[in-house]
Amino acid sequence: MPGFARLSDQEVAEVLSFLRSSWGNNAKPVTSSDVAKIRAELDPKTTDSSKFETPRLADMLAAPNATEVVRGMRLHLETRTLLPQHVGDDLTCNSCHLNAGTVADGSPFVGVSAFFPSYAPRAGKVITLEERINGCFRRSMNGVVLPLDGTDLKAMVAYFDWMKEEFKPGDKVPGRGIGKIDRTIKPDVENGKRVYVEQCAACHGKNGEGLRRADGALVFPPLWGDRSFNVGAGMARTYTAAAFVKRNMPIGFNDKFPLGQGGLSDQDAVDVAEYFSHMPRPDFPDKLKDWPKDPKPSDARLEN
Repeated sequence: MPGFARLSDQEVAEVLSFLRSSWGNNAKPVTSSDVAKIRAELDPKTTDSSKFETPRLADMLAAPNATEVVRGMRLHLETRTLLPQHVGDDLTCNSCHLNAGTVADGSPFVGVSAFFPSYAPRAGKVITLEERINGCFRRSMNGVVLPLDGTDLKAMVAYFDWMKEEFKPGDKVPGRGIGKIDRTIKPDVENGKRVYVEQCAACHGKNGEGLRRADGALVFPPLWGDRSFNVGAGMARTYTAAAFVKRNMPIGFNDKFPLGQGGLSDQDAVDVAEYFSHMPRPDFPDKLKDWPKDPKPSDARLEN
C-alpha cells in the first residue's frame, strides 16, 4: 500500500490485525515486532532518495486551520467535482501531482511554497504561488482562474503551506519536481505508439480518452482530445512529459514503492511522450505570449 513506508510498525500491526480478525477471518493478531522483522527484510523505499519525506496527512487535523487545510487537500483531489465552473476538462490537480502531492518525482508539494514568489521563465517575470496555481487551472485543466481573494484559492495555498514543513528558500528538497531526462534523445513516434498500446492504453484508453467506472466517474485522465490538457500545459511538451512518465508511469509496473510506478527506459519514455503529447488537444491562445524574455523550449507546442 502507498502508506506502507509512512506508517509506524505499531500502526501497520493494528491495521493487519483488524483485517485478519474481520469479515469472518480468525487469524492471530500481528505484533509490532512481527512488522519490524519483515520490514527489515524488505527495506521499503519510497524513492531512490531515502531522504524524501512527506507529512503524515492525518496530522493536518491538528493544524490550527485544519478545516481550511483539509479543504485545500480535497480541492487538489476532487478539483473538477468541487470547482466545476473553473475546470474545463477531465483532469484534477492530482492527475499530475500524484497522491495529493506526496510522491517523490511525482511533482510533490513538499517544500514548494517556500520557493514562491519566484521567477518563471515561461511568464518572464516573478510570480506568486497563487499565480502558479491559476496557471494550472488555465493550462492543465483548460479552465478559468480562481479569484485571488476567494476561499478556495486560499485553501489550496493553505495546503501547500502545511506541506512546506521547515523548508526555506534555497533549500534542496529531495524528490522535488519530476526529475530530468536527456533532451538529446531523439523521439521515435512509431515506437512511442507501440509503448502506448502496450503500457498505457489499459488505463488511459485506446484513443487517449481515459478510463471511467460504470457510474461515469473518471479513474485515469484522458491524455489527448477535447477533455485533456491544452497545448499550453507543461505536459504538452515532449521532454517534460517524458520526465514525468519515466518516473511515474505505468503505475503498478514493478515493485517500487509507493505506487509501483516507473519502469520504462529513457528512450521509451521520450518516445511515448512525443506520441501522446502531440496528439490533438485544446488550443491555448496565450501560448504566443509565453517565454517573452527567455528562449522558448524546442518542444513547446504551437499547434493544437
